[in-house]
Amino acid sequence: MAGKSNLKQIRLALSAGRLSVVDPTTGYHHSFCARCPADGHDSSVYRTDRSGQAITRVVFRCPVCGRQFDAGPKAISLR
Repeated sequence: MAGKSNLKQIRLALSAGRLSVVDPTTGYHHSFCARCPADGHDSSVYRTDRSGQAITRVVFRCPVCGRQFDAGPKAISLR
């Protein structure tokens, strides 16, 4: 699962209200993560806001420093 296609898949997942993307060949669910702006560690989803079914805001929390931060689709990567 590479680069540009990830952004499209992440946007589709968010609009469908999902926090992961399924790899069609293996069936593995790749969860969302984002880099902490304070220390650069991979952070997991902590909270979301929804509008109907779609996820409109994703808040991540760093496991090292505890900072909570928003990340848009461009800043989200797949784990």
